[in-house]
Amino acid sequence: MSQSEGRVGARDRGGFDRRSLLKGAAALAVAGGIASGARAAAGGLIDAHSHSWGGDLSRYPMVNGQTARDRDPPDYDIDTVLAREAAIGVSRVVLVQHIGYFGFDSSYLTDAARAHPGTFAVVGAVDDRRADAPEAMQAAKTAGVKGVRLRGVNTASWLTSSVMATIWATAAEENLVLCPLLRDSPDMSDDALVHVAEMCRRYPATNVCLDHMAHVKPGDTRQLDRLLALSAFPGVTVKVSGLNKFDTPPYDRVIPQLVALIATFGAGRLMWGSDMPVLEREPPNTLQAAFDFIARRAPLDDQQRDFLLRGTAERVFFGG
Repeated sequence: MSQSEGRVGARDRGGFDRRSLLKGAAALAVAGGIASGARAAAGGLIDAHSHSWGGDLSRYPMVNGQTARDRDPPDYDIDTVLAREAAIGVSRVVLVQHIGYFGFDSSYLTDAARAHPGTFAVVGAVDDRRADAPEAMQAAKTAGVKGVRLRGVNTASWLTSSVMATIWATAAEENLVLCPLLRDSPDMSDDALVHVAEMCRRYPATNVCLDHMAHVKPGDTRQLDRLLALSAFPGVTVKVSGLNKFDTPPYDRVIPQLVALIATFGAGRLMWGSDMPVLEREPPNTLQAAFDFIARRAPLDDQQRDFLLRGTAERVFFGG
């Protein structure tokens, strides 16, 4: 067992006093916890996690011979993103590569970012099986990518992969954010968060942003302890995103986990993301409901709400 695994294991056994955290969260929820609506801070609100697909297939071809008919929904182009986000008061968006549709080619997203300066930040993707992945990261940065998505499959191999080692080192050198999509596959080890902790220990200068609360489900206390343990690494941030994966509106089952995350990471290391249009594949989930969870439902003060809806994503993805 590595030193990092030992530290995480100690926290699994109660180092974060999880019972007290969750008890306090429940008390907040029972007390009402519905604060005033989100305030429009300078710079505009940010959706830290949305997908987009569309455009001319001859210019933006899909992988494995797919066409627009294979997408769900068939079209969610940049103009649609702008209109849907504007309707809830969001003016900036972190666009995340959909690997299943476009593989590792992020040109549709980077072209959109260039066409709308200051509106979009792009999280591209890299094939961690290829030895030239670091060079691909550098080229993606030149094209406008700010972050790199990693598929969190077989994460135990990350600890021995020379390519993955170079990816983590290159991310630090190039000021790129690594965005692991953990627990997304039945093949992924339950110890994925332990493996991430070990990589963070080895590469402390690498910034890491965990999508969808690392897919830790409400009530999964073992994985929640492991997620909370990552707060020991200052470069780790967490997206409170993809709420359809955890509950249905108004998402009250997520409140204890959100309060525990704030207690350990602080609101300044958390950000809200919709995961549109994937979110709305499962009614009754809607963009408005997901936004309202943070803007109006969750027990947050104005400063915490501002971090989740603007400040953290602005620092991590829109900063210099």
